[in-house]
This record gives sequence, C-alpha cells and structure tokens, in this order.
Amino acid sequence: AAITMAEGEAGGDEAIIESAKVMLATESLRLSIKFDPLELLRANLAAAEGSGQTLELDAALAGMARERLGVLATAELERAVLRRQLAPLQEAIAAAEGEDAGIIVDAAVLERARALVPVLEAEPPTAELAPVGTNGVDVLSYPAHIDSGVVFGPLMHCAAKTTTAIHGYE
Repeated sequence: AAITMAEGEAGGDEAIIESAKVMLATESLRLSIKFDPLELLRANLAAAEGSGQTLELDAALAGMARERLGVLATAELERAVLRRQLAPLQEAIAAAEGEDAGIIVDAAVLERARALVPVLEAEPPTAELAPVGTNGVDVLSYPAHIDSGVVFGPLMHCAAKTTTAIHGYE
C-alpha cells in the first residue's frame, strides 16, 4: 500500500520505489522458502520471476527456492511411495518427471517409485477376503475362560465396603 501511495505522489523517487518492489518480491520469496508447502512455493517463485524484476532478483535466492522445491517435491514423492496406492503414486511420478529443469528430484526416490508401480499393479485392487468360516462380530463379550473376580478382586478390595476412620476422623 505504501508503494502505491509513493507511486501516486509526484515527488516519489523512482529508484527507491523500484528497490522497494524488489525487496518486497524477494522478502515474500524468502518467507515462502522457509514456511510454504510445495504448491505455494512454486507459485511464489513463478510470481517473483514473472514480476518484471527478474534482473534484480537475487540469483542465489532463486537457487535456494529451486533447491527447496526439489526437496519438497522429493518429500511428496516419498509420501506417495509410503502410501502404496497406485493412482497417487503415478500422479506423483508424473509431477516429479514434469518438474522444471532447475528443480531436481532425488533420483533414488524416483527410481524406487518407478519400481513400486509394477508391484502395485500386480497386487489385487481390494483387500483380501476373510477366510471361510470367519464370522463378523457386532458385540464384544467377555471371554469365558477369564474370571473377572479373580483378576480384579485384589485391586477392588474396598469396592463394596464402607469404611470409617479409626481415630475419630469422621
């Protein structure tokens, strides 16, 4: 808001306004590198590069953002591998392979994900059926071979008794 007010004033220094715009773009990118998830960081990097201040944008900052994007994309692919579901894994592999040239996903994780796809395709799509003769249970019941009085008796020795204090502490 202060930048637009300074642009509207006739006495505003153009160099100061441009440096403020660059600082604003780089500061939001710095915060995005530290705190934002993959999609927000990708959007903020694209916005910072496409804002017209690409020449002033710090090359090291853009490199850090691309490195962080690679780490986040690798973590996303790792989560898809650990989830062991075919459709999300295929989507994560396609996203990792479709990344920009400057964003490098860990090759070992990508190979592990590619190797898992045929395994998941060979597995049956649903859970295995219960063995024949297995009955569903709607109500839990106490096992017949455990006597609750024997188990809980030593712990509940005062449960049914009322006691009074011995020394007049009534």
